[in-house]
Amino acid sequence: MAGGGTEAEVPHEPLDPNADPSRGETRSSSELSAPMLDVHAPHQAVHTWKDFLVHIAAITIGLLIALGLEATVEWLHHRHQAQQALELLKQEVDQNRLVLKSAMQSNEVEERNHHEDLAVLRRLRAGSLEPNDHIVYVRGYESLGSSAWKIVHESNAAAYLSFELIRRYENIYDSQTIINETANAVYVKLQEATSVFNSEDREQSGNDKERIQEDYYSTANGRPDVISAEQMSAFYSGMSGKQDLSRLTPGQIDRLEQGFQQAITDDRRLRRMYIYLEDAYATLAK
Repeated sequence: MAGGGTEAEVPHEPLDPNADPSRGETRSSSELSAPMLDVHAPHQAVHTWKDFLVHIAAITIGLLIALGLEATVEWLHHRHQAQQALELLKQEVDQNRLVLKSAMQSNEVEERNHHEDLAVLRRLRAGSLEPNDHIVYVRGYESLGSSAWKIVHESNAAAYLSFELIRRYENIYDSQTIINETANAVYVKLQEATSVFNSEDREQSGNDKERIQEDYYSTANGRPDVISAEQMSAFYSGMSGKQDLSRLTPGQIDRLEQGFQQAITDDRRLRRMYIYLEDAYATLAK
């Protein structure tokens, strides 16, 4: 004590090792969000040009290393996106190969059915129908998928694939779109041409058709390529049912003949598209 005065003692609280240090410490926003690249001024005074250049070189090298690491991380991320995109596209194309194989087989079965339909109609005109004569007008087609292609474009992953690879996939998916639209148009036109059978009473009940469908799709089990031509033909025949052809008028027979003739022409055009797409799939292996 100096001058006889009394100096108040400052009480010291004991340190609590379990205390939360954040209660007595307030961090500024700049401390909480530190910049990625932190460049410090030199700790010693710069006296010569040599010292100045050394410090500038050190700062420049540090910045280049940081930028290089950041670019490397981004490149690895883009590479991962590209690999995921390729895997998605490969899986979808592999499934579409199976669908295409089934479509090519179905195309042959359907054209053969339509030729037989025309023969039945000729016998009907001549009054020489055979006991088992009936019209097989049901067609089948499973669309070629394009979900992976849409995902790759929406995620911008296509930007990280090579131009040549993207060009090949774009050609494939454009061809698939045209095939899907054409096959659907052929189906709709034939349904219109054979609409006379939609209002006709058939010997089959709805339950019979459901059973035929269940048997057919359970046999396929997600693999359309495992269905044989015979199974496919039997399915189309069963789903078409057995009609009372004696009730058809000459005008209705004319319309059916025109419909089947047009379907045969369309099937041949579809076959050329299938062959082109099959060749396009083969280019991915090169």
